[in-house]
Amino acid sequence: MPFFKICVCVLGVGAIFWGANLAEAGERFAIGHTGGNLVAALYRASEEPGWDGKFEAVKFGSAADVGYALLSGSVDAGFIDIVKVRNLREFPGFERLTAIGRITFPYGATLVLRKGLNRRLGELNGLRIAVSSPECVLLSAFKKDAIRLKTDISDVDYIVMPFDTMLPALEAKEADAAVVKGASAVIALAQGHSILYQDWEVQPGDECCPAIVDQAAQVLLVRKDAAAEGEKLTKLLLKAESAEPDELRAAVARHTAIPRDILDSQPVPEFGRADDSLVAVLAEFLDEEGNKVDSDDDD
Repeated sequence: MPFFKICVCVLGVGAIFWGANLAEAGERFAIGHTGGNLVAALYRASEEPGWDGKFEAVKFGSAADVGYALLSGSVDAGFIDIVKVRNLREFPGFERLTAIGRITFPYGATLVLRKGLNRRLGELNGLRIAVSSPECVLLSAFKKDAIRLKTDISDVDYIVMPFDTMLPALEAKEADAAVVKGASAVIALAQGHSILYQDWEVQPGDECCPAIVDQAAQVLLVRKDAAAEGEKLTKLLLKAESAEPDELRAAVARHTAIPRDILDSQPVPEFGRADDSLVAVLAEFLDEEGNKVDSDDDD
C-alpha cells in the first residue's frame, strides 16, 4: 500500500500545524527532515552565517510526514529517504518538485545484534537474521567472511524484509539480528543495539543496478517555484559539507541525542548535488519496498 494513504487525515492536520508555525516564523524557507546523522551538512549549515533568518530546518517524525508536507506546500524543500521516493512520485503534486541534492553513505555490510542479546560472531546459529533478499550483496559478503572466519551459520533463520523495516523489527523482537547497509549503523547503535560485524570494502552496484542506488540514502527535493532559494540552500549545504569530518560529527552531536563516541566510530555522510535523473534511476531500480530490482521486471 502506498505509504501516504494510511495516514492522509493525520498528516493533513500536521501540515496545517506546520504551515502555521512557518508563518509565525516569518515565512522562512523551510526544509523538512527526519533528524539523525545523515543530515550532518544541514546541521552544520544551520550554524553558519547566511542561514539565520532565511532558512529553517523543520524536523518531522517520519519520511512520510516530510513527503506529505512537500506535496501540500507546508515546506519548501525536504530530505526524502530513497525508499520513499518511488512512492512519492506517484502522488499528485510531485510534478511540482525537483531534485537538487543527495546524501550518500558508504555502502558497507553491517550485522546488527538487537539489544538484550549477548552473542558473539561465532554464536549466530539459531538466530533470526533479517536480510533484504537471499541474493543481497551485503549478505553474500557476510557469508564469505563467515567462511573465512570459520563462523558456523548453517542453522541461521533468514527473514526477508525491506531495509527500512529491519531496525523496527529488532525493536519489536521480530528479528534477532539484521544485515543492513552502513547508513543504518549509527541509528542502530543509538537505539542500544550492537554491531558484530562491518565490512566497508563491499563494492556497491552490479551489472543491472548503478552504484548510486546502493550509496544514496536520501534525496533533497525542492518546489520548482522556489528553485532560486533552493540553489542558495544547496550552496550553503555544499559549503558545510567541505568542513572536516570531526566538525560535521560535532554538529550532529549538538543537534541530536546521538553520543559522540558512536558518531566517531562510523563514517560521515556526504552531501552533493543531484537532479531529476537520480529520481528516475531510483524509481527504475527500486521496488515499492526499496529493494533492488532488475529494470526488465519493473512495471
